[in-house]
Amino acid sequence: MLDWKGHACNAIEPMESVFTLLNILALSGWSFVLAIVLSRSILPSQSEWTIQFFERSSSSIVSSDTIVLIDLLTILEGICFIEVGRIALGQLKGNLVLGVVLHIIRMSCLILVLPHGLETRDASCVAVLCSWALTEIFRYPMYIFPSSSVARYLRLVIPLVTFPVGAFAEALGAYRALMKLWSSDYVDKMHWVKVFC
Repeated sequence: MLDWKGHACNAIEPMESVFTLLNILALSGWSFVLAIVLSRSILPSQSEWTIQFFERSSSSIVSSDTIVLIDLLTILEGICFIEVGRIALGQLKGNLVLGVVLHIIRMSCLILVLPHGLETRDASCVAVLCSWALTEIFRYPMYIFPSSSVARYLRLVIPLVTFPVGAFAEALGAYRALMKLWSSDYVDKMHWVKVFC
C-alpha cells in the first residue's frame, strides 16, 4: 500500500491509533470496574439507606446496576478478544492458547457466576472482579507506553498475585453456582445427570 506521497506504508499503521484508543478506553473501563466493585463492597447496601417499602421485590433476579456492570464487563472482554485476535494475527506478542482459554473462562464466569454473586455481594465475586481489574489496569499501560520499562515490569509482576487469587475465586464461584443449580427446584436434576453421564 502507498501513502499519498507514493511511499510504501504498512496497512496496520493507521490502525495503531485506533488500537491505542481502545487500550485507553479499556484502561479507563477496568479502572471504573474496580471503583464500582470497591465502592459496592465498602459502602453499606441499599437496604440500609432506603425504607423497606421502596426496595425492589425479591422476585427480581438481577438489579439494573448489576446489569450495567455486567454489560461493561462484556464490552471490556470484547476488547480483550480483539487483542487475542491480534495475537493470532501476529500483531501483538503473547501466548495465544493462554489468551483464548483465559478469556473463555472469564466469559463463562461472567455469564454463569457473577450475576447472582454480584447481587449478594459475595466475597468470591469481589475477589474475581478485583483480580481481573487489577490485572488489566497494570497490563494496558504496557500497550499504551511500549517503551516504558516500569509498565513492562508491573505488567509481568502483578499477575503473579492476581492470577492465583482470581483463579481460586473463579473456581469457588463456579462451585457455588453449580451447587445452587443442583439444589434448585426449578431444574430437572435427572436431565443434568443424563447430560453429564
